[in-house]
This record gives sequence, structure tokens and C-alpha cells, in this order.
Amino acid sequence: MKKSLYTVLLTTIISVHITKAQTAYKDLIGDDYYNQTTFATSMDEHKALLVELDSIKKNVDVKVDVSIEDANTLRRMKASVKTIPLDYNSQVKFFIDKYVSSNYRPYMNRMLGLSKHYFKVYDQILGEMGIPEEVKYLSLVESSLNPHLVSSAGAVGPWQFIYTTARIYDLDMNSHIDERKDIYSATYAVSKYLKESYNQFNDWLLALASYNCGRGCVQRAIQRSGMTNPTFWELSPYLPKETQNYIPKYVAMTYVLSNASTLGIEPAKTELDFETRVVMVDKAVNMRHIAEAVNVEVSHIKHYNPAYKKDVINGTVDKPKRLFIPVTPQLNDSLLYVALHAPSSIQLAIKEEPEMQLANVSQKYKVRKGETLSSLSKKFGVTVQNLKAWNGLKNNSLVVGRSLVVAQPINSTLAKNVSKSIVKTEKSRTAYYVVQKGDSLDRIARKFEGSTVSKIKEDNALKNSVIKPGMKLKIRKG
Repeated sequence: MKKSLYTVLLTTIISVHITKAQTAYKDLIGDDYYNQTTFATSMDEHKALLVELDSIKKNVDVKVDVSIEDANTLRRMKASVKTIPLDYNSQVKFFIDKYVSSNYRPYMNRMLGLSKHYFKVYDQILGEMGIPEEVKYLSLVESSLNPHLVSSAGAVGPWQFIYTTARIYDLDMNSHIDERKDIYSATYAVSKYLKESYNQFNDWLLALASYNCGRGCVQRAIQRSGMTNPTFWELSPYLPKETQNYIPKYVAMTYVLSNASTLGIEPAKTELDFETRVVMVDKAVNMRHIAEAVNVEVSHIKHYNPAYKKDVINGTVDKPKRLFIPVTPQLNDSLLYVALHAPSSIQLAIKEEPEMQLANVSQKYKVRKGETLSSLSKKFGVTVQNLKAWNGLKNNSLVVGRSLVVAQPINSTLAKNVSKSIVKTEKSRTAYYVVQKGDSLDRIARKFEGSTVSKIKEDNALKNSVIKPGMKLKIRKG
């Protein structure tokens, strides 16, 4: 078969570039270290990629530029593919160029920074649900990882669920919580949606497209096209304009963040930089008490837990709520335990039988339909072996409705520490606070119930209200 004139000219141009590059490379490193075979092999790979781009240009998209840089992009894109295909065309190229531009650099740096928190959860849940891990990049296209984003259609959260779809997938939305903003609940919901879509279309890009415009919309587009088992790119002209751009954005975002270091993108510092602990709360817990134990402001706790509409987390035994706790250098385990277990009831327990009462506090969870020991171990961050041991299970079978111990009872050493902490607090109600940038005595006093500016000045022998970052202040809270 004759080669096209374009391909012949292209190959000739490449050969000229290879010869020049070989000469420059030899001059740079010297004859003794020059390996012509290795260099030629590398150039041959580029040539093969350019020929492939030429094929895309002729058969798929005449708008694709054909250059060495495009060949490099195609090579990296091929290396980034896991399960979902990443195709290169003018639409994808447009969004890649946009995402790697200097104007977009701060935005992409922030996306990479936020992804450190979000992707840990996404990877866990997508893996558990059998969804390709690269689906996680879709959340960036949907919301830029802003859980409070509300679209013109009323979609909310990192995965942008509209109210009706959220209801179908059992997401709670009431005066206390909006689970569309909950990273765990929403990711489980989107995983179920996409699994159903993939089973219907047998194509991951079409499944993702259906998340944008709906499964019915994709199905009708297939019928209008008259095609059998079309790819997304074949079906694209029959889909809404927003969906035509949706998948190119996803492919470009996946490629760029999968090659972030190569493309000069670095993670920016964000409000979600701390490592976290995840606990299940089966009673009412006040975020202000959690913030004091972790030594951050309440607003910081809310950044990690955007689904809650109030300062109080209304967990129950039947419906425990998930709480992200940032692990700060000042985190006080004893105060955290008190905050999580209703201080008033704990103090009463200590008066009666301090060590035994605290040591036997355990967290229970009622088994729901479809749950297994494996899924519960991932949900609560414990091992299957521990779940079996704590609940006297001889095998892995579970009964729906049964209450299981899912958190290890606190050990006696921590119980003693909590007891001492509470006794000390009852006697002196004293805490110590390290002044942060932007703090004032008035602001600090408001953080601690019962404290005042005059008390802080008196307890720390301050002659005026001037304080500096790094100062350690004694605070009386009662």
C-alpha cells in the first residue's frame, strides 16, 4: 500500500531532525559516551508516535497538530492509561493546553493539594466497589473539589448530585446533614450509579457521559445515531454540547494530574493538609469540643466535615455519623476522648468506677443489608480478625440488624489518663494556648468558655493586650 504524501514528507522531516539531534547529542557528551543505537531507538519511538498522530489526523480529527510535543503528550497519555481509555484529539488537546497554562497553574496546584485528602477516600471506596480508580478525576471536573459548590441545576457536593438522584441513592438531606457533601457517602453513591451505567453501555466513557446528561439521554443518542455499540467519540455529535466537552475535560484532567510533576504542577497548601482519623459517632457530639481537643478553630473541623449544617453532630446507635478529625501536633487524646463520649456522662462514670467504666466503653453498629465483615472492616478502619474476636464470630456470616462492636474498647491506661485529665480540669479548669498569627486576646477568650480578656491578662501577668505568635498563654476556662 502506498504511503500518503503527508506521511512521506513527515518521515523525511523527522529524519532530518534525528540527524541534527544525534550530532548535537554527540557534541554534548563526547564520542566515548555516545550510544547511537539507544538514541536512534528513542527517535524511532517518536517517529512511531508521530505516525500514529498522523493516523488520528487522517481518520479521526483533522484538527490535531502533529509535532514532537504532541508525540510526547501521546506517549505520556498512553503510559497513564489504566482501565479507562485516554484518547488524544483536538478537544482533549484544547483542555490540556488550558490546564497546563500559566493562568491555570494556581488552580491546578490547588487541585493537586486538595486531592491528597480526597483521593485517599476515593481510592478506598472505588477499589471496594470495583470502579476504575481513575474515575476519581471526574470529581475535579464536577466540582473542583469544592463540597459547597451548587450548580445552576441545584447539584451539590464534590460529586454534584441533584436532589432527586441523591434520594434514589439513599443520601440523607435534612436540617442536620447533607450527605451529598459527605465524601464517603457521595462516593459510594456515585460508584453505584457508574456501575449500573457501565453494565448498561459496556463502555466506561459512555458511563461517565451518562453521569453528566443521564442514562436516558445517552440511550436516546445511541438510537438516533443508528450505531451499534458506538464509542463516546462516535456518539459525541448526538449528545448535548455540555456532554461533548465533559469527557474531553475528564481525559485532559486525568492526563495532566497523572503527570503533574513532569508538567511542573506542585501541590499547594490547602485547608485540608493535616492527616486525619475517621471515627463513627453514635451520639450527639459538639464540634467545638472536638476543635478544643485538636487545638484548631471550629471552622477547620467543618472544612473536614462539610456535610454537617450545625455545630452538633447528631449521631445515633442506629445511624452513626462519620467524623474526620485532623491530626494536629497539639492533638490531646484524652480531651478528644472526652469530647467524643459526652463529658457529663463520663464524669459520672468516673465517680462510680473510673477505670472499669471507661475501659468498657465500645462502639456498636447495626448491620445493614449487603454489608460484609470485609466492607465493615474498611468502613471502620479495623481488621476482620478484630471484628470476629470482639463479637465472638466463628465465621464471616452476618445477620442483617445485628449490632456489632466495631471499635476496640479503650484500654485501661488511656482510661486512667482521661480520669486524671477530667479530675484536673474539675479542680483548675486550666488550659494552655499557643498564640497564632492574627490572634488577639479577645479572640482567644472567645475560644474558651468562661474565659475573659482580663482573666488572661491577670493569669499571664500581661501589662497590656499586646501578644505575639508563639507566646504560650495560661487560660482559665471556668
